[in-house]
Amino acid sequence: MNWDDLRYFLAVAGEGSLSGAARALRVNPATVSRHVDALEERFAVRLFDRRQDGYGLTPAGEKLLGRARGIESEMFALGRSFDAEDRGLAGTVTVTSTESLTVPFLIRNLPLLEQRHPGIRLHLVNEYRMLNLSRREADVAIRLARPDQGDLSIRKIGVMGFGLYASPAYLAAHGAPQSVADLRNHRVVDWLDGFPENATVLWLRKQLGDVAPIFSTNPASARLAAARVGMGIALVPCMIAEGIDDVVRLLPDEPIPGVDLWLLVHRDLARLAKVRAVLDFIYDRAQAEADRIAGLCG
Repeated sequence: MNWDDLRYFLAVAGEGSLSGAARALRVNPATVSRHVDALEERFAVRLFDRRQDGYGLTPAGEKLLGRARGIESEMFALGRSFDAEDRGLAGTVTVTSTESLTVPFLIRNLPLLEQRHPGIRLHLVNEYRMLNLSRREADVAIRLARPDQGDLSIRKIGVMGFGLYASPAYLAAHGAPQSVADLRNHRVVDWLDGFPENATVLWLRKQLGDVAPIFSTNPASARLAAARVGMGIALVPCMIAEGIDDVVRLLPDEPIPGVDLWLLVHRDLARLAKVRAVLDFIYDRAQAEADRIAGLCG
């Protein structure tokens, strides 16, 4: 049996459609369809009901799903066991993080990482969704929420601080809030519904109450861009606003709750030299820049 056929079957079962599976696997839908058809031909059964709203598992598909997940786990475990053979401080390490940390923290420190470990190359992946470390979608992850499952080594590396920002043009037209309660009288930029709730998101929505935001988007850089063009007041990580001349930080003494940052790695890879070097480097830099990350530097 072709393992790839099972891999494509699992993607369709998980995503519920050919197009979703194609996006997850970074191939075209025709490739996904071809592998699923080959698997159905191999077993001489129909594994999916093709419906207008997507692909649903048949009883035979449900039966295969449990077995296929077990095979998948064994395949990934085998891959990790080979990957965990220490080959020294050389090679590629894939790190996944949110956009809020990639540019102002990780990329900012790349020259120092290259200086310390010239044989290591980073692949940086911006993702809000939790990439699966067990499946080697990434080697190392920095996340804003602590996962509650998985065979992971988890370490808190700091707290990301947030501030309220607006453009001088907005403040000239609408004035500045005198307190957080005054935010209900202003145009405020919010996250989209469905964004993972954390203390910072809940804090802002509590201040707004029933007042609708003027604009909503998830990327911090987009919320800051909206503030820069005068759309309204945006709550963003202080790191991404530092050095930006066309926004003003508002209510800097207001205790806005921050978000804990977690450094994650699968235990099978935690002792691999190149991965350990990246983990230690990220942790050390996070401690060195703790005040900056927390938004305490102005």
